[in-house]
Amino acid sequence: MKQHDMYHNSFLQSYREPFGAAPRGSNVSLTIDVHNHHQVQKVIVHYIYDKSDEEQTKELDLYSEKHYYNSFEATIKMPDEPQLVWYYFEIVLEEYTFFYGRLSIEESGEGVLYEHIPPSWQITVYDPEYQTPRWWKNATMYQIFPDRFHVEGDPELEKAPKSSLMHTHWENDPYYIRDENGGVVRWDFFGGNIQGIIHKLDYIKSLGVTVIYLNPIFEAESNHRYDTGDYHKIDLLLGTKEDFEQLIAEAKDRGIEIMLDGVFSHTGSNSIYFNQRNEYDSLGAYQSKSSPYYDWYMFHEWPDEYEAWWGVGTLPTLNKEVESYQQFLVHNEDSVIKTWQQSGMNHWRLDVADELTDDLIRQIYQQLKTNDESSVLLGEVWEDASNKSAYGKRREYFLGGVLDSVMNYPLRDLMLDFIKGEVDAYFLHRRLLTLREHYPREYFYALMNMLSSHDVERVKTMLDAFLPDDLLDEERRNIIQQQVKALSLWLYTFPGIPSLYYGDEAGVTGGKDPDNRKPFPWGREEKELVHWYTKIGQWRSNHAALRTGSFKPHALHEDVYAYERWVKNGVDEFGKKANNEHMLYLINRNYQEEIEVTLSIRKGRWQHMLDHRMFRTKKGKLTITLAPCESMLLRHIH
Repeated sequence: MKQHDMYHNSFLQSYREPFGAAPRGSNVSLTIDVHNHHQVQKVIVHYIYDKSDEEQTKELDLYSEKHYYNSFEATIKMPDEPQLVWYYFEIVLEEYTFFYGRLSIEESGEGVLYEHIPPSWQITVYDPEYQTPRWWKNATMYQIFPDRFHVEGDPELEKAPKSSLMHTHWENDPYYIRDENGGVVRWDFFGGNIQGIIHKLDYIKSLGVTVIYLNPIFEAESNHRYDTGDYHKIDLLLGTKEDFEQLIAEAKDRGIEIMLDGVFSHTGSNSIYFNQRNEYDSLGAYQSKSSPYYDWYMFHEWPDEYEAWWGVGTLPTLNKEVESYQQFLVHNEDSVIKTWQQSGMNHWRLDVADELTDDLIRQIYQQLKTNDESSVLLGEVWEDASNKSAYGKRREYFLGGVLDSVMNYPLRDLMLDFIKGEVDAYFLHRRLLTLREHYPREYFYALMNMLSSHDVERVKTMLDAFLPDDLLDEERRNIIQQQVKALSLWLYTFPGIPSLYYGDEAGVTGGKDPDNRKPFPWGREEKELVHWYTKIGQWRSNHAALRTGSFKPHALHEDVYAYERWVKNGVDEFGKKANNEHMLYLINRNYQEEIEVTLSIRKGRWQHMLDHRMFRTKKGKLTITLAPCESMLLRHIH
């Protein structure tokens, strides 16, 4: 049997209906074609429930005989309990048995013929009762590393940790002072504070931003503050609880929500809970086994040998299954979550979400939603969150009632790999459709999409590294500028929430930590880029199709990727009222050659959003020539 003698494509509704994730208890129809020169005895679909590893089979019915292919179909019922369901096909001939499955666990779509049990396609079975907040699906995010954004007033140096190093010039580059083992012995601070953020709220709003995500702001020893000292206190160098409440209130007056970084998998060793250096007026776990916090930590040999995050001794790991810790974090009247809810803090990003149990995340989720249904819980997940496994357990992030969103690093990786030339548009198309297939629609439209963050190199630095060394400086700068505009326009028009890392819009560069955490260059911004981000922020704000409209991608050439976004009949993908419109995004990643592409699309005229050029369809097809490194957003006129 040859590969083309058999065909199933999970992306096409003629082979899998409905496309993508399926509500619990619903039916999914599966179809496979087999060339009619084979004497087929029977075709069987094997489907496995992920939670029980229980395998079931069903024989497909022959329902069509045409075009040299016989089509076999079966309808299978999804389980009532949300989980993953895996499926593949078995084709029994007179003398041989073949199997048909997907190419790899990372890629859906067309299948491959096997002589053994193959990789299976995934169906994500979710609970449709859980929906992500409407405001969030329409949001535009701005991420701030608080110490490096803006100082309002004089930095209160005396409030910095004793071992800190304070920069006297805002233009300095950040750096670490390490010991012979690589441990940081002095943290450098620039003095950015909460009042500084408040002072720049109008600037942030001008970018079209509707939610600010803050890296940790609680009392800590380091400048990144992922080593929490006290969950109930704002770091004094940043300001006070009253300052934070003022930020929440003034941001809300401008239509901007605030999201906090929740670091709940570990604390600092220098904290009220562990108290390794005896700097807190508390009985810490390091000091006594009688400490109320002792069972929060996992000691191999008390007090100096304990579980620590990635082996970093200053970050002792918390035992998330201890009830007293769960009460402290979520349920007590003065719990961390409830305390900050009283200050108006409703939205959290969970640091290293896979190191928290789903049960604990679910408890946080329920407390947030009980107080305010529009609260958002976002998780730091670096992989496909639908089938993520950690510590021997399949995670249930998107099955309903655990998370509202995750950081979409898979999208970032694919975007940069495409620009770099490591993958072509066809590969990109298949991988992004795989994500779309795996994620329930509520979550696909709620993902945090970004190019840069505090954990990765800034986008301009990445793009510079991709280019060959022999380019002239001016040519290099021009290419990078065009690439930044192309990628950011992609980010702002793709389903999900675009996240702008502070300073990217000003042209800030930076490699790995700490270089990616430079101070914002106030007064030295790249005005052209600031104007560009302001423009695309306005486009996203003004056009519902770019936020919650339907989505259809196209791989038009190995170097050209495109997708349509539209609203019709006055409602968006979620049945909400929206203006009818139809948009088209295209990108030519080739920085040396112009490329002409043609696609079948809605008849009429299409107008370039930036320079107002007009393109017309002919016989239902639109032909466009993209200059080297060009991207464009077109809007259908009539």
